[in-house]
Amino acid sequence: MDNLTPEVISSFKTALSLLSGYKKREFAAEIAEKFFDKSSRKMERKLGVKREMVELGLHERRTSIRCMDAYELRGRKKKK
Repeated sequence: MDNLTPEVISSFKTALSLLSGYKKREFAAEIAEKFFDKSSRKMERKLGVKREMVELGLHERRTSIRCMDAYELRGRKKKK
């Protein structure tokens, strides 16, 4: 973890900001496995991402089951 330069950290943050949904979780889990000893807390401190998102991504990688996003269930509903 200490061998990451500020440029690498910045590129990780940029890549994570451009992704969404399961692709973002998958990429975050890959980073956590390779650089942060599978620790979502270390990644949260260093990159400023949500720990829960990283944990879900790690769980999805471990089980090979992708969780479904329910964005359409959030917010105000349209009137019919």
